[in-house]
Amino acid sequence: MQELHQIAQFVSNLRYGDLPQSVIDQAKWIIRDTIGVIIAGMAEPEVAALADYAVINHPGSASLFGHKGNSTPAWSALVHGTAGTTLEMDEGHAFARGHAAVHALPPAIALAQAQGASGKDVLTGFIVGYEVAARSGIASLLRKSVHPFGAWGVIGAAAVVAWFQQLNTRDIAGVLELAASYAITPSFKTAYQGANVRNTFAGIVNSMGMLAAEFYPLGFRGENGGLQTTFGEILGHSFNPKALIDGLGERYEILRGYFKPYSACRYTHAAIDAVLGLRAEGRLDLNNVAAIEVATYDIAARLAEPNPKTPLAGRFSLPYVTAATLVTGGAGPEIFTSQMLQDPEILDIASKITVLEDPAFTALTPKKRPARVTLQYLDGSNLMKTVLGSKGDPDQPMTEDELNEKFHNLSDPCLGLHKASQVWDLIGQLEKLPDLSSLISLLAPQERSESEQRRRL
Repeated sequence: MQELHQIAQFVSNLRYGDLPQSVIDQAKWIIRDTIGVIIAGMAEPEVAALADYAVINHPGSASLFGHKGNSTPAWSALVHGTAGTTLEMDEGHAFARGHAAVHALPPAIALAQAQGASGKDVLTGFIVGYEVAARSGIASLLRKSVHPFGAWGVIGAAAVVAWFQQLNTRDIAGVLELAASYAITPSFKTAYQGANVRNTFAGIVNSMGMLAAEFYPLGFRGENGGLQTTFGEILGHSFNPKALIDGLGERYEILRGYFKPYSACRYTHAAIDAVLGLRAEGRLDLNNVAAIEVATYDIAARLAEPNPKTPLAGRFSLPYVTAATLVTGGAGPEIFTSQMLQDPEILDIASKITVLEDPAFTALTPKKRPARVTLQYLDGSNLMKTVLGSKGDPDQPMTEDELNEKFHNLSDPCLGLHKASQVWDLIGQLEKLPDLSSLISLLAPQERSESEQRRRL
């Protein structure tokens, strides 16, 4: 495939000095955001247990954020990929219909630490992985039953390793083709049902992409046309190779990503914005609501379960997210606790919500992801709000202050305000760092003894 050769050549040739300043700046914002989300995700009990397992059973040179212990680069990328998706707050890409950063940053940091690489190398390797992952996602029309976290991200992770290994164009193409065979079978039903195996998908394919880059020099080879087979036949309906190289080196996909202000599936965010708009207008009367209608686009309309049983299921429930936002005025991690999922007022309102597809909204995707929320009162009057996109989209960006507040809300409970502020500032000057030691010293506490680790297990 000629396009595969061209994107491999892009990976092989890209150097820090080739990058536009706007791309470098955006990369640093995304790295800050992704690290904050990973740190918060590391505090979740099952993720903390996974980190302990990695340190005890797969010790190595790579640090784990907020954790006293090291693991191998592949296991570090697995743990950080899992942590980064657990709270549903990681940066995403509407045109790729998924999340590229969580597949690019964990491998880049793990490898940079292992090699003693510079901040410029981290930025370049991260941008390489983001670009390859996002373009692979754009090229792939996945089946509705497939969750993207376990699909094309494997190509992005492999590209990061290939760049750090300074492979030639032929070998990079071979690594990417081999990595395509290591995508998994990620069911989207896991998210709807709240089965948190879904939170491991990104981490698993991060590690598999890294293994592909390790296996290739040993003599293992992938299928010719493996990307088309995996993403266009097995996991998807079609794969468009030309999307891999459309504007390559001129239009950087990292500039088309979005940030997430809310701790829920992106498909719920337009409804959240509509509800917050209604609350800001001061005309809500929840005691007199007869029914609520949420009209949205096709994929979002599938998130219709009114009574989710787990935090993950809650994050993929439009009735629950809409009701909880109406009641509390927020949609952060705090509305997805076990206690909140059983709140009688929220569940009562959620039971009154109908979710439906508006074909006109579907026609606007993926560039726009709209929603319309209509409250029908007992007296027959209506209150309605329509939004055509979500806060955090490129045309509705979160401000620097909002991104900083999000970072501190996620990072301060683990790192403390002072260390979190230092991390924020260091990432802002990442290109000046000779290596990552100063950053890692802030992100990872001193090593815990093995006996302490075993007690946590």
